[in-house]
Amino acid sequence: MRPDPRPPLPARLRPGHRLALELAGSAAYGLSAWVLPDHGTGLRPLAAAAAAVLLTTTWAVGRHCPLAAFGAALTALWLTPLAEVPPGGTLGFLALGPMAWVLYLVAAGCRIRTAAVVLALALSGAVATALPDFTHRGGIVPFGLVLVTAWTTGYAVRQRRLYARELLGQTIAQERLRIARELHDVVAHGMSVITVQAGYGHLVIDDRPDQARAALGVIETTGRETTTEMRRLLGVLRTEDTAPALAPAPGLADLDRLLASTAEAGVQVELLITGNPRALPAGIDTSAYRIVQEALTNVVKHAGTSRADARIGYGPDELVIEITDQGQGRPGHLGPGHGLIGMRERAAMCGGDFRAGPVPGGGFQVRVQLPLTAQDSTGNRA
Repeated sequence: MRPDPRPPLPARLRPGHRLALELAGSAAYGLSAWVLPDHGTGLRPLAAAAAAVLLTTTWAVGRHCPLAAFGAALTALWLTPLAEVPPGGTLGFLALGPMAWVLYLVAAGCRIRTAAVVLALALSGAVATALPDFTHRGGIVPFGLVLVTAWTTGYAVRQRRLYARELLGQTIAQERLRIARELHDVVAHGMSVITVQAGYGHLVIDDRPDQARAALGVIETTGRETTTEMRRLLGVLRTEDTAPALAPAPGLADLDRLLASTAEAGVQVELLITGNPRALPAGIDTSAYRIVQEALTNVVKHAGTSRADARIGYGPDELVIEITDQGQGRPGHLGPGHGLIGMRERAAMCGGDFRAGPVPGGGFQVRVQLPLTAQDSTGNRA
């Protein structure tokens, strides 16, 4: 087995160690904001101390509460003109880093309206750093560019995350649907055969024990085949290192076995193959087999007849599948079950056409046309 991948360093840190590093880094940055600028006299040292505390707070709580950290960073940015000589110098640049970081966090994690308001307020802080001293008004543009760039980067990250989340959700939903469809096809057919044989065996067990024994043999064989199919299907969900050797997916070459099991369930199927039989793409081959399987399962369960006709037509550009029974054509065919839905979905995935309904004179027919030409991602023929 492959060793588990080693997580990145931040994920390996214990919560206590992570918190200690955050507090130590924040305190070091705040101390730098206090020591490096020239505070002058009067109220400037007090304003510088307040700005240093706010910058420390910004770094400490930014990852946990971006909006609160933004309030602290914005206040510190507004205080910088009052805290050093000349205004808008070293402390202004030191206040720019935390503000840009918080803007990134807000744009990446908050709704667009909130993020837009935060950006507008942040730009007002950039203007405030230059207003008291005309010589520093040229810094408004670079300060603004830094803040807008940080905000735009955060917003792009947010959009990418949302897209990846939506794409993952769609992929999971499609995979769940595919697995559910495969399980339904495998289990429904197998259980239909088992149910019919069990009922027949129960009726004849006293008078004809040999036939009851034969029915039990059919139940045993069908149960084993169904279990094998389920193991093959579930095996693809395992990793490469733990997956067993898997049998190939069934295709039209396995129709004889399918018709034999259908006959054991009490329905004799006459198969007619027209055209030039040939190898088909794996996806179409498996889909065609599953469509035939589900259609015959519906005949066993709903038609109330002992005969059905199956036609597989190989055309130059398409494969035609027709399953027709001479049964009652009961509405159970069109009920809320998953059989017809699954066949329609399989046909749609291959870019084909699906039709099902009663036929004149009694009975029911499933007709599917699957294109054999190349198609693009939109389902249009190339």
